[in-house]
Amino acid sequence: MDNIQLQSKTKALKGSVEAYWFENENIGLEKTLFHRISIPLAAFDSSLDYEKQSVETEIFLDWYKLDLSYPDDLDGLNLKHASYPDAEGSVYVGSAHNWCDVKRLVISKNYDASFSVVGEVFIEFENEGVAKNEIFKFETNIEFIKA
Repeated sequence: MDNIQLQSKTKALKGSVEAYWFENENIGLEKTLFHRISIPLAAFDSSLDYEKQSVETEIFLDWYKLDLSYPDDLDGLNLKHASYPDAEGSVYVGSAHNWCDVKRLVISKNYDASFSVVGEVFIEFENEGVAKNEIFKFETNIEFIKA
């Protein structure tokens, strides 16, 4: 099975965090407040011969049931999935949405109203038959986007 080797091929770029309301009557989901963090990755060569190179993708991380009334409430949080089991994450590589388990996502408010993020995600490429699973560690900044 292939190795993507994200750690040596790409880096996290400036991302965003947004709050939005979503409902889906078909699955019984009432109007619920979600928070999404999107972290783009610098374009890289995935080494997968069936995928157009260079790959441009993002890590998407979604939470609901967070008690965040204001963006400043993000300061000091560690949004690891072990503490938020209903959270979801993925990164699109190899023509598949590969599930991410957030091992660490520490958020700190900066002076300019943006946030610094230090993260570590375990990407399960094997579930989709894309490549071997791997850890990706990153540091970046995110800005809160009002919906």
